[in-house]
Amino acid sequence: MRVLHLFDFYLPATLSWVSRLLLHLSGQLDSQLKTQNPKLKTVSIAAPWIVDNAFCHPDFHYHRFPLQIPGLLEAKTETQHPFWQRLLTRSQRFFPTYSPWLWRQLQHDPPDILHAHFGPTGCLYLPLANKLKRPLVVTFYGFDYQKLLHQRPVFRKKYQELFEEATRIIAASPLWKAELERMGCPSEKIALVRPSPDLECFPFVPRSKPAGRLHLVQAATFTPKKGHHTTLEAVRLARPDCPGLRLTFAGERYDTDLTRHLRAYIREHRMEGYVTWLDPVEHEQMPALLSRFDAFIHPSQRTPEGDHEAVCVVLLEAQATGLPVLATRHGDFPDQVRHGETGLLVEEGDAQALAEAIRKFYWMENEPYQAFSQIARSLVEQQFDVRSSAEQLLEVYRGIMAQAAMPNSSFIIHHSQTP
Repeated sequence: MRVLHLFDFYLPATLSWVSRLLLHLSGQLDSQLKTQNPKLKTVSIAAPWIVDNAFCHPDFHYHRFPLQIPGLLEAKTETQHPFWQRLLTRSQRFFPTYSPWLWRQLQHDPPDILHAHFGPTGCLYLPLANKLKRPLVVTFYGFDYQKLLHQRPVFRKKYQELFEEATRIIAASPLWKAELERMGCPSEKIALVRPSPDLECFPFVPRSKPAGRLHLVQAATFTPKKGHHTTLEAVRLARPDCPGLRLTFAGERYDTDLTRHLRAYIREHRMEGYVTWLDPVEHEQMPALLSRFDAFIHPSQRTPEGDHEAVCVVLLEAQATGLPVLATRHGDFPDQVRHGETGLLVEEGDAQALAEAIRKFYWMENEPYQAFSQIARSLVEQQFDVRSSAEQLLEVYRGIMAQAAMPNSSFIIHHSQTP
């Protein structure tokens, strides 16, 4: 079984866990075929812009667009050649050039399944799947549920076509499965695959925390839905009762207006002495970063434009290392963080309640802190492991292949031995 994974951009750091999912999937896909042909690559990546960073694994085959000119527009980081990256990715929805090129690469030896990542990507490549007579799987992640529909209502109609013609739609949790059903996707088409961290990359780190100490970290891209302003306000409110309380921000300054506003807030309230800003941290450096702190803070919120988090993998990565979490009752967070056991949850935008949660952890003795830390790791081990997610995804593929093998199937799939 060979699967082609479709992206508009492979791969931003915010989707780093996807590369680990595909790596484990590659190890599980048709081991018999790999035994017969060791050079066979069962996972392929297609995107008009591909970054040769840590997420490019030799186990994958890449369909590199010739317009991303070798030696001229090669990107080693996701921040290189931003103009050309935006041009090649955004133009595809209005003047598609990559999809016709990809058709020519695939027409004589198509993959068994096409898997598009994000709803708009599924809409873009649905005609290609139909032309190749191959089943299409689409995973929805976050902004494609509501924010996109708010910004571009035309996708309401496109989604109905996608829901009708795609073979499977993948949701991240029961909550988002219900949302897809509300949007018009037939329940029987929806599968669940939980986004999960690779526990080998995020080992447990033993910590001790005496009462009267707390160093918080928020590692997140600077966008309004991440709740950075609520974090600052809560820290400011808690600080008089928590001498020595510190906060560190780490993440890409994606929203420059928000970043300026946050810096102005820090200056206005004279918080420079206990709020630190770090440059964006590479994914492989995240475990080392998290090991330096006592708790992870992440008060996400729904924005007026409908932007929100779906499953927030960084919450799971933090807990995997043993970090308790202070967060909000937002999206799937109550499923990811056990209130009172692995962290504390407050309502969105409630800086007073978040400040009280900060005080509780600041004055917490080491013994109860250790219980939070241990249970946090156990939660991720038991319910959120990338290997389990890879198995769930593989079962989706196998079900499709079994359906396609039925006599009345609308898909004609042949098994090829060539990469």
